[in-house]
Amino acid sequence: MYKIIKVSDGETVGSTEKPYFIKKKTSTGCYVAADEETAQGVAYQCTAYNLQGRDGVGADDTVFLIKYDAGIESDEAAAAIAENSAAIDNLIISMLEA
Repeated sequence: MYKIIKVSDGETVGSTEKPYFIKKKTSTGCYVAADEETAQGVAYQCTAYNLQGRDGVGADDTVFLIKYDAGIESDEAAAAIAENSAAIDNLIISMLEA
């Protein structure tokens, strides 16, 4: 997985299995698909972003990509859900006993 992160504030735009790399066609000004080597930006959920360290596509925001293991994030989320579920169960039992 890849996280798409804004350079300006470190906000995570989103995550994707495969970044959609784009470049701007100079003759028409349209965005077209590109390979990673020639990309000027990335598109995510119908929004274009400049890619840090590249010429950019003229978008408002610039991003960088970080490759990460989504399994670890998923395991952490499952552990948090289990912990919260146990706390809710204890709260319900306490309320019923009162």
